[in-house]
Amino acid sequence: MSETKADTVPGLGFKDKEKALETIKNLEGRDPDYQKLAIKGLIGRAKRTLTLTKDKEKLQNINEAMSVFENWLKNFELSNMSKENRAYLPLASIEALLPLKEKFSIEDNRIDEFLAAYKKANADYKNLRTVSSGEDQPTWDIVRNTELKKLLKGLEETRPDLWKDDLPTKEHMEIILWAYSPDASKIKKNVSTYEEKLASVKITDDDADSEEENKEKDEEKEEKPEEKESKPEKRQEKRSSKRRSSGDSSEDEEESPKKKNKDD
Repeated sequence: MSETKADTVPGLGFKDKEKALETIKNLEGRDPDYQKLAIKGLIGRAKRTLTLTKDKEKLQNINEAMSVFENWLKNFELSNMSKENRAYLPLASIEALLPLKEKFSIEDNRIDEFLAAYKKANADYKNLRTVSSGEDQPTWDIVRNTELKKLLKGLEETRPDLWKDDLPTKEHMEIILWAYSPDASKIKKNVSTYEEKLASVKITDDDADSEEENKEKDEEKEEKPEEKESKPEKRQEKRSSKRRSSGDSSEDEEESPKKKNKDD
């Protein structure tokens, strides 16, 4: 007997002790709250099944499976596994901050693949439980939790600032890209302001020089050969025009006294 929902890990069951142990193995690395919910759900189903079963062997097998689950729940509470649950950030919150990914030069194919999977799952994190991260690879919920565990351990050791000028720092952004933040409520509250803030981020002088150089190169590329060849001619025409203009002006100045004499 196993769960069959699309957003539920396959292969869970309670028919005997071996199946119960296999179930716990299949749940490893997933969201702790989900693990707890799944185990409690299996215990509930097992109890209902016991009331409908008369076969002694089946009854014994199910009771042994329930014992495995109940011991697991005790250890879950004793070790306070719930504290390791990492609630997912909405996809909209992550996308609003994506310009920071480029600003901080955060390049990781796994992050790109995770975000693509999250988007394909309609931003419903529960669906990631059944989406493999690759052939013979764990599902994306396990990959995500594994990566976050490593990143958060690093944050605990170095304790960097998570915010600067009301925007996430690079260290903070690295975990945001895995759909998590210890300040999730702040991010969700300020999503609408990030576009304005990120648009006003100043570029460095080096970036400005680089952009100007690229602009000049692009303009040169766009110039047609005939336009380049005609430039010297155009400059000559301009100089000739200036000389003519200057000459006209001198003539006018010379004529002025004559006119004055006639008038006299």
